[in-house]
Amino acid sequence: MNTFINNEEFKKKVIFIMGATGTEKSRLSVDLATHFRGETINSDKMQVYKGL
Repeated sequence: MNTFINNEEFKKKVIFIMGATGTEKSRLSVDLATHFRGETINSDKMQVYKGL
């Protein structure tokens, strides 16, 4: 029996949010992650290194 599931419901979706500085991209990403039970991966260097 083939255990591979080829179902659209189980495929992961990826959303890329890009734009100019100060346009609420981070806020949008958190809102979307909360709504869809996802996660946010941030590559904003200023936010990533803020605490260092």
